[in-house]
Amino acid sequence: MTDNGLKGRVVLVTGSGRGLGAAFARAAGAEKAKVVLNCQQDLKAAEAVAGAVRKAGGEAIAFRADVSDPDQASGLVEHTIKTWGRIDILVNTVGSLNWKSFTELEPAEFRRVIASNLDSVFNMCRLVLPHMREKRFGRIVNFAAVGAEATLGEPQMAVYSAAKAGVVALSKALALEEARCGITVNVVSPGLLRDESGNKDARAADEMLGDRVPVGHAGRSADVVRAVLFFITPAADFITGQVLEVAGGARQ
Repeated sequence: MTDNGLKGRVVLVTGSGRGLGAAFARAAGAEKAKVVLNCQQDLKAAEAVAGAVRKAGGEAIAFRADVSDPDQASGLVEHTIKTWGRIDILVNTVGSLNWKSFTELEPAEFRRVIASNLDSVFNMCRLVLPHMREKRFGRIVNFAAVGAEATLGEPQMAVYSAAKAGVVALSKALALEEARCGITVNVVSPGLLRDESGNKDARAADEMLGDRVPVGHAGRSADVVRAVLFFITPAADFITGQVLEVAGGARQ
C-alpha cells in the first residue's frame, strides 16, 4: 500500500466512460488501482478510458450497464467480483438532469431523472455493501450537487434538485448504519465546472461562469477528483457522513 491507500485496491466507478467519472478513473489508475469502468451505452468510450488507466499504471476493465436498473447493476457487481474478488471503493457519478420548468415535466421525465440520480445510488450501494462488510472495509463516495445538503432548489431543475437532496440523505443514513463495519460513506457536490474541450465558445462560457463563482472562475474536473481522492485515502479514515462542496464558494 502507498500513502494514498489506492495501490491494488478495486475501485468501481459508475458513469466513467466520460466526464468526471472518467477523470477520476484515470487518476485512480495513476495510483495503481484496479479500476472498473462503467457506461450505459458507449462501451467504446469506456474502453478508451480503460486504456488510459492501464497506460497510467493501473489495471482496468470496462462493463456496459444501466445502473439505474437493478438487474444490470447486479450484473456489473457480479462481473467485478468474478474478475477481482472484491470491491474496496465505490464512486457513484451517474446522474442526468432535465432543464425544464416543473409544470412542463411529464411523469416519465420525472421518473427518468430520479432513476438516474437516486435509484442508481441505491442499487449500487445495496449490491456492494455486503461485499464490503465481509472484508470489514469499504469507501463509498456519492455525487450530489452544490446546494443539495441545504436542500436549495434550482429553477427549472426541480426533480434534479430533489434527487440530489435524496442522495445526501441516503448517504448520511448509510454512513451511520455502516460505521461499525469499517465502511465510510461521503458525498462530493460539484459546482459550476469549466468545459475543458478547449474550443473558443467554451472559453467564453467559462468567463461568464466565473461571474457566478466567488473565487472568480469555474472549477476544473481535477478539483472534483482531488476531493474524491481525499475521501478514499487513509487521511479520511475517521470521516464519514460528510458533504464536501467543490464550488469555489458558490451555493447554487
